[in-house]
Amino acid sequence: MAATQAGIALPHVIHDTYTVFWREIKRYRRSRSGLVIRMIQPVIWIIVIGHTFSGTQPLLESVGFEGKYIDFMAPGVIILTAIFTSIFGGVNTLWDRRYGFISKTLTSPISRSAIALGKMSAISLVATMQAGIILAIALLIGVDMELITVAPILGIVVFFSLGFSGISVSVAALAKSQETFWGLINFLGMPLFMLSPALFPLELLPDWLAAIASANPVTYAIILVRDLMAGNATAEVAVLAMGVIGAFVLVMVTVTTLVFMREASRPF
Repeated sequence: MAATQAGIALPHVIHDTYTVFWREIKRYRRSRSGLVIRMIQPVIWIIVIGHTFSGTQPLLESVGFEGKYIDFMAPGVIILTAIFTSIFGGVNTLWDRRYGFISKTLTSPISRSAIALGKMSAISLVATMQAGIILAIALLIGVDMELITVAPILGIVVFFSLGFSGISVSVAALAKSQETFWGLINFLGMPLFMLSPALFPLELLPDWLAAIASANPVTYAIILVRDLMAGNATAEVAVLAMGVIGAFVLVMVTVTTLVFMREASRPF
């Protein structure tokens, strides 16, 4: 009986998730200016800073990286785009709580987990689209990579962004004010990016920072994307990186669903 009920419920959850997902996508379509503004920072990073630090080539060569600095930095900026698009995406949930959409939705038969998963999926897709634009810019300014690796890289970004969208939606469900939301998001976002090999190799970091970075899922996403772009990804690195990213995403999907089910209906 339980198995039958689960079989009946699953299509409803999928449909509910898709409904919320599509609503969020339509909302993003109406706020193109916000998406453009959020892309300014990564574009500046990859064009300006990528060339500014081109003189660090000897440091990269000392740890075995044979490409240009901009080749080293581009994967970090792609992941930076995914992080900040994902982690800022929860603000829509904050507005939904304030203006009563969440409360109205929770009175309907829709699954609460479907609301969380639909929002996370939409944020992840938008983050991937923006990361794809940064990837195209990287190609235009001369970053060396094989075009065949574009699809795997975007696949990694989709998966990775799902975890960070979970952080964003969780914070939006927990936050009691906009100030709390933005404070927590800014506190989490930049340190996770900086404590990674986005700008410089782990070998150049102090041992204690390198140890922290080795526990950061951002590190594994950047390393895997960088290896793919350089054409030297190995099965061992790919399995390890996807294992860490997969564990991160699984934890965040679970936590976000539980937090959203418990907190979303509480007063803003």
